[in-house]
Amino acid sequence: MCQGRSEVIGCVERAEVPNIIKRWFKVATIVLSVKCSIEYEGRASSKASSAWRLIIIKEDGTLLIHGPEGRNPINWQPKAYVTTRVEGGNVIIEALRRHPREVLRINVESDADVIIIRLGHGRFLLHGTEKEIVDYIARNPHVVESGAQLVSREVSTPYGRVDVVLRSSSGDLILVEVKRSTADVDAVYQLSRYVKYYESLGVKVRGVLAAPALSPTAEKALAKLGLRYVKVTPPK
Repeated sequence: MCQGRSEVIGCVERAEVPNIIKRWFKVATIVLSVKCSIEYEGRASSKASSAWRLIIIKEDGTLLIHGPEGRNPINWQPKAYVTTRVEGGNVIIEALRRHPREVLRINVESDADVIIIRLGHGRFLLHGTEKEIVDYIARNPHVVESGAQLVSREVSTPYGRVDVVLRSSSGDLILVEVKRSTADVDAVYQLSRYVKYYESLGVKVRGVLAAPALSPTAEKALAKLGLRYVKVTPPK
């Protein structure tokens, strides 16, 4: 049975969008389907040309803009102050962060389909965390390499902490970077920095990326950098 927590406002004229946001901002989650262009200024800058997109404004000010594909937003602004204004007949949605200063501007170019949703908080339990995988590898070093032994966990370097350090049967150090889900190219480069740091100290070392899955770009980067991947799934 529906609980009446959503209000489907439907299609509204572009000029009414500021009133919708002013009425519901910080009260409920606002979902807009509109044709828009986007500009971002902050630690970098970007522009997105006109297209139909999904805009989500959450109660804490987090704003996300989604396209037709993928799980990640095209642009987003966490916990921002969201305002609207009219400039020369154009409706502008602006999401501002002060520290660091970042501005996301959306030029609304069409009427909007609008849904207002009152969401709630529930208990969230996460299983299969990176810590659990690290603990699993520490207890079972052989899943990374036969004959390997645990040296340490969470070892600090100038480039971050190495999740697990093992020693192979031949005496080489094995640095293990752990990811709880699909590992991407960023994880590969992080592991590479650890390996290069230890090599600069004159240590014979190898790098292993441990994760349930590997992205195609990460696979290519591993091969290029001479690193290795081991499939390790979160323990249940």
